[in-house]
Amino acid sequence: MSMHRQPPTESPEGNPFGESNPFSDNPYAPPRSTVADPSADLFAARVSSRKMVGHVPVVAVLMMVQGGLELLMGVFLAVMAGIFPLLMRMEGGQAGREGPPPEVIAWTMLAIYGSLGLLTIVAAVLHFLAGLRNYRFRSRTLGLVALAGGLVTVFSCYCAPTSVALAVYGLVTYLNADVGQAFQEGEAGRSKEEILRDFRNDAAFD
Repeated sequence: MSMHRQPPTESPEGNPFGESNPFSDNPYAPPRSTVADPSADLFAARVSSRKMVGHVPVVAVLMMVQGGLELLMGVFLAVMAGIFPLLMRMEGGQAGREGPPPEVIAWTMLAIYGSLGLLTIVAAVLHFLAGLRNYRFRSRTLGLVALAGGLVTVFSCYCAPTSVALAVYGLVTYLNADVGQAFQEGEAGRSKEEILRDFRNDAAFD
């Protein structure tokens, strides 16, 4: 019985040992680059920056929603500021009541609830107006002021989580360089659709 040996297969790059070559560090082999192409990273970063422009209408809508919620809370706090003095006057006629005088408590509650209500209503108006303007890429500065100023509503507790989340999301978006350029084009009279289309279809990334 004859034995037929299979002809040895040539390994890639003329390596007779194949993948198990103990002398893989051949000094005559061409060097293999392990460094990533920096231009690819720059291109990806540029694309990501351009995409931030598309977040502006989303932030604007969220600001209007936040403004509506804050307005409801502000009105509620203002009503409570007016109700507390009346309650204190009703309790003032009761004999044997211990603690501070009802007038002191009434004025304290009026100051606390009135201040919180006023701040919340102001933040609501800023958010709503900025959202209306920013949706069409107008008044970027007003948007920044509304996002930062909306943080005062954290003292009402009711709007604290959404205020912080919106402020972080909005400031990261609005401080982007391409977003600033998009707002400049909006102030120059270009429509929202034109701005979004240009930044979405721009493949040159100059």
